[in-house]
Amino acid sequence: MNIITEVVSKKLCAGCGTCAGVCPSNALTMQVTEGLWLPKVDNRKCNGCGLCMNVCPGHFVNFETLYSNIFGKQPEDQLLGNYMNCYVGHSNDYKTRYDCSSGGIASQLLIFALEENLIDGALVTKMKTDNPLEPESFVARTKQEIISASKSKYCPVPVNMALKQILAEDGRFAVVGLPCHIHGIRKAEVLDPELRKKITLHICLMCSHMVNFLGAEFIIKKIHVLKEQVSQLSYRGKGWPGAMTIELKNKSSFNIPLVGSWNSYWPVFSSFFFTPTRCTMCPDQTGELADISLGDAWLPELRSDKIGESIIITRTKAAESMLSAMVSSKAISLMHVSPEKVKQSQFLNLKFKKDDLSTRLNMIRFFGRQVPDFIPARNSWSFAAFLRALYIYFNIKMSSSKRIRSMLSLLPFPFFRLYFGIYKFLSLA
Repeated sequence: MNIITEVVSKKLCAGCGTCAGVCPSNALTMQVTEGLWLPKVDNRKCNGCGLCMNVCPGHFVNFETLYSNIFGKQPEDQLLGNYMNCYVGHSNDYKTRYDCSSGGIASQLLIFALEENLIDGALVTKMKTDNPLEPESFVARTKQEIISASKSKYCPVPVNMALKQILAEDGRFAVVGLPCHIHGIRKAEVLDPELRKKITLHICLMCSHMVNFLGAEFIIKKIHVLKEQVSQLSYRGKGWPGAMTIELKNKSSFNIPLVGSWNSYWPVFSSFFFTPTRCTMCPDQTGELADISLGDAWLPELRSDKIGESIIITRTKAAESMLSAMVSSKAISLMHVSPEKVKQSQFLNLKFKKDDLSTRLNMIRFFGRQVPDFIPARNSWSFAAFLRALYIYFNIKMSSSKRIRSMLSLLPFPFFRLYFGIYKFLSLA
């Protein structure tokens, strides 16, 4: 059958929610299965139209066609895609900058667009109040709603499920998502010109890989907290690079640094524990199909900054024009940087997403699993990439075992920082 269950059965689903967001018969819902959001089909409603398969980025993305549709040309830079300018910048509102993940540019962009009547709403994501470990995507229409959705979410998020709201209303909208979310939206826009007219700004958050729901549960267990005790959880914020804040129902709280400390939690995730295998098949680190891409400015000269700076790539005139207006109104501060600085700031992630991708896909094929069809398809192989792939898939396999997870939870955070050093060493080759 030409429906999305084929993608799920082949373990190619990215969990982006596009299929559920555009299904004309409301036959699809997203449900958490084995720590991931996956679509479930109501066969009583499904009419077999195949739209879900056609918008799905999980099994197929023709980047060449989408590049032409969006930018009118193919990219000259194979690492960053099409771009107009690169910047480092931050919100000039101190609280926004301090409370967000890195510089507050995404939140400030949306607030500016809303207040200047450039959009009527923005598709964003926050953590649920009644289930603080689970995300909720919605259309924000006020500054406060946008602020409520600030900060990174290191968990699966089916953002595009909320496309239903955009399709049901008139207006102009911005969308914020990871590369896989933007892939799905761009594919849907090809098939639905009305959707393309409604979405006037695509903001992509740079992404190396996602972390499944078992990841947050693992961190919580390591500090001897039951997930039922948690009243609020945020993965970033409180300056840069920030910390995970876990607030409990008894009013006590924990702060675990993201990086930079022997008790940081990110080395658990950067070692690819709790990473969905489908994430290791993605070729897009910087959001190459967006209007504007944002990420952490991991640059040596900015390491002493404790508030936050964003690395920024503008790809369309609309994004460039909006940033210019924001600088003129003193909403943000920007500094031009070279594309090489962007690559430096994302060095490990670009090596993972670009240099090593073909080696990983060939390894997956060797073991009889399906891989997505990407156009263009790049083919390369190296022994160093093979070793890095072994490290990645070994850790994914370990964290998928309940027994091994229990053993890993007994290890102190410094172990994971040292262990991630193995991957960094292998990446020097």
